[in-house]
This record gives sequence, C-alpha cells and structure tokens, in this order.
Amino acid sequence: MLRFLMVFTFLGIAFAPDGTFAQEDRLTHNSYHNVQWGVEEREVWRVIEEWNNAFARNDVETYFGFIDDEITVLTPGNPYRVEGKPDDREEFEFGLLKGYSSVALFQEMQPLVVAMGDTAFATYFNRGYYGPDGGGAMIYLKETNVLIKRADGWKIIHVHVSK
Repeated sequence: MLRFLMVFTFLGIAFAPDGTFAQEDRLTHNSYHNVQWGVEEREVWRVIEEWNNAFARNDVETYFGFIDDEITVLTPGNPYRVEGKPDDREEFEFGLLKGYSSVALFQEMQPLVVAMGDTAFATYFNRGYYGPDGGGAMIYLKETNVLIKRADGWKIIHVHVSK
C-alpha cells in the first residue's frame, strides 16, 4: 500500500493537470504556477522572461526584439502613455545613457499568465535594483503585459507598471 501511495504521489507531481509531463525548466522559481499552465501560457511566460532578462542586462537590441511596433507603455514615473516603439526605445536608451534606468537586478514573482487565441496577458510582481552603479535603489512594482501573436511569435503590445 505504501509503495502504491508513493507511486501515486510521484505521478501527481510529475504530470500537469492536462496530462502532459511537468518537466522542470528555467521557470523553477515559479514552478507552482507553470505546472498548471498550458503550452501557450508557458510559451508566453518564456517570452516575458527572455524579455525581462534582456532588460536586466540593459540589452537594448534583444529587449526591443520582443516589442511590437504598436506598443503602449504606462509606468509610475511617467505622467503620459508612451506610444509606439520609436518613442519607447528613445526613452529607454536615454534612461540608460543618463544612468537612472540601469538595471542591476530584476526578478519576477507570483506570475499569472492567460492565453486566449492570438492574445495573452501576464501579470506579476517584480523587484529590481535600478540606478547608476553604487547609487541605485531596490524598487518593488506590479506589472501587466499584453502580448499578441504575430507571424514571428509573441510580441509585447502593452505594458502597465505600477507601484
């Protein structure tokens, strides 16, 4: 009986609710949520993580490779929406040049991802260390990203960050 319970428990942990094998991957810090996600949600989250990794590395080219041309961005430090990739990129690069948006640490926590056809959203908490070397600060934020599936994959079309 004990052996049966051990096998049953292993199968319950190893298989996701949809019957697929729940393999561990780079999303281990969010494993509780991603085991319950379908293929689309996992694909969307992988895009978000790669995009955020580029952000944390201050890698402008890779970061904007995930951004749709029609992006809209709302952030707590900006009284206006930033609309379109050129304006978003200009502000991003200016912040890096001046040092106030340089990122030394970025972590996503407690994500929720929902995919519906060619549209998806991801919402999560994040914490990051922003600012010039030696003069930055740890900031805790809430973030929601909306993605659209284009011919070349998922693209981020809307970002809303709040305190």
